[in-house]
Amino acid sequence: MTAIKRLMQLDFQLLGTTTPPKEISTATGISPDVELEQGERNRELNLPRQNVWSIKSKVKSEVLAEHWEDLERSLKPSIVAIKDAAQTGRAVFTVVVTGEGRIPSIQIPSGMSMFAGLVNAVIDIDHLQY
Repeated sequence: MTAIKRLMQLDFQLLGTTTPPKEISTATGISPDVELEQGERNRELNLPRQNVWSIKSKVKSEVLAEHWEDLERSLKPSIVAIKDAAQTGRAVFTVVVTGEGRIPSIQIPSGMSMFAGLVNAVIDIDHLQY
């Protein structure tokens, strides 16, 4: 019997903020994985259509708590700057689960829930099948 290979990643995004992404990086001291200002890639087509600032977990695990621990080290010390930026747009945690078949049980750590509440972030669970 072949084991099903699953991958999980946690992504925290600030979207559509009036604060430019580079200013968010400066205010938080975080080097994001994605830092795009509205229209930056293609100003004629206005792509992206909103400001995007995003960091992603780097751990290899199927346990969401481990992904949260990875991001928490960066996010928690910068909560005031993140909350300020989030108030001008929206904050999103995306839990990405890649794999076939049934999604495994996903337990959202209380610290992640608390942080999401403090910055008014939604938690989105996205199952990508290959």
